Amino acid sequence: MTVNPHIEALPAYNAGLHVSRFEADYGQPPLAKLDSNETLFGTSPLAIEAGQSAVLRASLYPDGSATDLSSALAAHCDVDVDTIVFGNGSEELIYALYGAVLAPGDHVLTVVPGFGLHTLAAKCLQIPVRTVSYKGDWQLPISELTEKLTQKPKILAISSPSNPMGVALSIDELQDLISKIPPETLLLLDEAYFEYNPIATLAALKISGLNWVSLRTFSKAYGLAGARLGYGLCSNSEIRDGIRSITPPFNANSIAQAMAHSALSDKTHLENTIRQTSSARESLSDALREMKFEPAPSKSNAVFFETSENSRAVAEALRDVGILVKPWMEEGFERFLRVSVGRPQENDAFLSAIRKLGLKPGSFSTR
Repeated sequence: MTVNPHIEALPAYNAGLHVSRFEADYGQPPLAKLDSNETLFGTSPLAIEAGQSAVLRASLYPDGSATDLSSALAAHCDVDVDTIVFGNGSEELIYALYGAVLAPGDHVLTVVPGFGLHTLAAKCLQIPVRTVSYKGDWQLPISELTEKLTQKPKILAISSPSNPMGVALSIDELQDLISKIPPETLLLLDEAYFEYNPIATLAALKISGLNWVSLRTFSKAYGLAGARLGYGLCSNSEIRDGIRSITPPFNANSIAQAMAHSALSDKTHLENTIRQTSSARESLSDALREMKFEPAPSKSNAVFFETSENSRAVAEALRDVGILVKPWMEEGFERFLRVSVGRPQENDAFLSAIRKLGLKPGSFSTR
């Protein structure tokens, strides 16, 4: 069997290291697992209980329409139930959306640094990707995007709060961007970290007149990364149906559906997670600034900053002392680290380790 040459040439996804892999290599658990933007503040007890009950029905196929969860999300987000689509994580929905919308001759526009699958999913389809880059002020490069939007990309893919930086658009910035998007372009607004910065993006999208998809997930603030359940909120049912035609049936398993439904109802746990994460993120960012690093202004559950060294080498040195972080390897950003926000003891272990390494700040903010 021969794999298509363009598939063989694709880069591997830059994933974090699973705990079991670390334990197999080092013979003990890591001191701090800060490489995958998981929440370290736990899963809702209500969700755990719901998942345990759902396991007893694991011999049955799940509800392929996720009827109960769809209804709950429609009320929660104030959207029509027939505009909601589910995926095995929001990553699956990126691939499905691209497959449903893109055709030969189209191209995708996105920003860098950015979530790798916004680019990788297009390359799988041999669709060109054009990019604009954030600068040292970490403001969305609206003027550069506006120039490239005149070329009428089929999809504009951006995230807010962004991955990896955590930078979030204000409503005014989003409305300004929307005003520049031609009607031929679908806006993919990746909001995996929405709960950490819950502003009225849907209200702006609903009156935009554009085709759009907002991607959200239960993996981050809701603490269900292992259950794998993301969802898309679409501007109309036609886009939802197009995505569903690409996704496999039963891609939202019954245990994930049950856990997500209960997690959605557990507002106290979500609020506690967001409060603790936000407090720990600001403390971590302040500590980095005291060390003369300049982290991007994050509104997510991670911080992103540059050192004077190659990020892969730094991550390997940290791994040797039990600290897992994400080395960023996107062209032009190879000296940046993305560090998930942990509990205070994990953040302290990370900070202690980089002090011992003697890391120096980089110079991106002066460019």
